[in-house]
Amino acid sequence: MAPPSWVILSCEPRVCGDDTVLPQGADVALSLAAPPRVAVLSVSRRVSPAEVDPCARCKSPFVLALDPSAGLVLLVAPPPPSPDDSGDLRSWTDRDGNERTFRVSLIPRPLYFVCDVAAATASHVPDPERLIFNNDLGVIAAPGGGRGSYMVVEFQFIVGGDEATLLRFSSETGLWEKKRVNNPLPRWIWRFFDVVSHAGKLWWVDTAAGLLFCDPFVDEPHMEYVPLPRVDLPPEHDGDCRGCGYCAERALASRRYVQLSDGKFRCVDMGSASDGATTKVTMHTLVDPGTKVWTLEYAVSFADIWASESYKAAGLPEKAPVLALVHPKNPDMVYFFVKDQLVGVDLRAKEVLEYETHKMTVPENARVFSYGLLPMELPPALSAGLSKEGAANNSSGVRSASLASPPSDPNGS
Repeated sequence: MAPPSWVILSCEPRVCGDDTVLPQGADVALSLAAPPRVAVLSVSRRVSPAEVDPCARCKSPFVLALDPSAGLVLLVAPPPPSPDDSGDLRSWTDRDGNERTFRVSLIPRPLYFVCDVAAATASHVPDPERLIFNNDLGVIAAPGGGRGSYMVVEFQFIVGGDEATLLRFSSETGLWEKKRVNNPLPRWIWRFFDVVSHAGKLWWVDTAAGLLFCDPFVDEPHMEYVPLPRVDLPPEHDGDCRGCGYCAERALASRRYVQLSDGKFRCVDMGSASDGATTKVTMHTLVDPGTKVWTLEYAVSFADIWASESYKAAGLPEKAPVLALVHPKNPDMVYFFVKDQLVGVDLRAKEVLEYETHKMTVPENARVFSYGLLPMELPPALSAGLSKEGAANNSSGVRSASLASPPSDPNGS
């Protein structure tokens, strides 16, 4: 069986232990679970230690960003335990005249790795002199560089400042450097939900404000900005939020998802249909970033999906869906969580095409599940480097369901 052209990647890698074995000499391995199953990245103990420093903020590895064109995965991992004698030794004298000693040390920093999945390698990114702020890091393959050449970049800002900083690391120089850049929205509190590598640029996605992007390789980067399409505030967010523009925008962000599909950015909004009880899914496309114009693709009520024969044949409940992701090659195909199923729906045809039992915890009353899953296209070099054996031994732990056989009841009935 040929490997899939893309995978739904879990952002939570599996750390190798007794139950997970990597090929000899490998630091990473990617399962080839075909959608709608979830693929998992396995990492070695060199990338993520067996024992974690109890004082560290990061307790387990997590995928931060991708450059699918080169099969690169940027992840953050917890540090190993610090030595007992680390830190500065201090002393003080108690009321009885006894001298007491203690150690003062910094909270250990997490570790950052860029994984080349096809090569099964993980390169440690050294700590920068200037702290990484919010893990708003992206990774992008160097243009014209050799295999494994890349840059890791974070956009750092201060609210109210016209200037910001690009903190960037080049694998070719092995150095971090700071570059002063413009901040297109000085008074905005940026909150990025994804950092995307596309068309030789890095794009920071704030689902409330819009897309912030630049070419990080030039000597003088310039940040450009594309606002997201304007939509009406949903009725459930009326009231106090309308008195605060920032809160109102963040309310919109909680029901919005922005992703690349078929080479263009797509903005999906999860609103309420005219009946007030049914979910309405709206998609806009950014045809040309230069024009900053979004065009409406479709607006579909989930009542029409529920009424379809394919939905009934799947045996799925008429429950409000939670948006998971968009097919990276076909923008008509959108994946939702419906109870314990990950469901692929062709919204134009209003048909359920596939579904799979999942084991992820989706927040109650969520509209969009924007953490935990990333669509990852597999470039030819990566697909060729992954064996059929890897596909047969995929680590998703679930079996695909077809529309001919309804999903099993988790209670066994």
